[in-house]
This record gives sequence, C-alpha cells and structure tokens, in this order.
Amino acid sequence: MPEQVLTHESLVEFFGEEEFKKLCNHEAGHALVAFLFKRPLDYVKMNNSREQPGTTHIAGTELEGDAHIAMAGHIAEFLMRKDFKCDLDTVMKELPMELYKSDPDYQKFQAACYYFQLVETNVVEQDYNILMACRKALCGIAEALNQRVYLTRDDIENILKKA
Repeated sequence: MPEQVLTHESLVEFFGEEEFKKLCNHEAGHALVAFLFKRPLDYVKMNNSREQPGTTHIAGTELEGDAHIAMAGHIAEFLMRKDFKCDLDTVMKELPMELYKSDPDYQKFQAACYYFQLVETNVVEQDYNILMACRKALCGIAEALNQRVYLTRDDIENILKKA
C-alpha cells in the first residue's frame, strides 16, 4: 500500500482547521529553537496521527538543548494563541495548568532538566525570551508548515533570513 501524501487540506480535514494551526504553531517552536541551538535539524513535518501530530527530526543522539527544544513547542503555541500579548509571569502561571504530565514533550523536558541539572523555570524563561525575540521567524515557520506540511533545514534557514 503506497504511503499517503499529506497536504494542508488532508490534515485540516483530519484535525480540523483550528487544531491543525495549533499543532503547526507548536511544532514551529521546536524547529526554531532546535535550529537556533545549532542542532543537526533535518526536517520538520506534520503527520496524520493524534499520538504524534508533528515531527521535528534531529540527527544524532546529542542531548544539548533538549530541555529548551522540548518546552519550546508548548510555549510557542501558548504565545501565538495569546498573540504574543503576555509576559513571562503569565506564561509561568497559566502554561503549567495546560501541560499534562503524560505529555512526551513535558517528560523529555523534565528528564533533560534533571540530566543537565537545569532549573525548569530558567529554561522556560530562556525559551520565552528566545521566542519573543524571534516571533517573526516563529510565525513564518508556523505559516510555512501549515501550508506546506514539510520543511527542510534549508527552508527554515531561508525563513529566518527573511525575518
């Protein structure tokens, strides 16, 4: 059976327009921070899977930056939903209530913080500052991902050059 070619339309049909946009915003956060941390980012793509709707593929097994990358998706989606009109205190108060302890990103975030002896609040603050400073690039990646479903490292680099 040939693999289904995923398009914006097929994924909007699968998730619904609003949910798909949220998922793209989330994955854009992972991709942007992975790129900025100079991790070997291969691609970012959206999937028709409720368990793993997006994939930011990073080659290798290096863990440097994992805490920041894991949490960046949640923070990016939160900031974009609030139209970037919230301060760090709002993120610190409201975002934890939205996170589920069973969420794989959250578990990876906690594990990386423990492994690297990082303070979780410091990672959130650093992600917040990065995403606020790079909001134009973040929105560009999210929009491109929403339309094209699959972005290469070069695509992301070009978006950052234009931002």
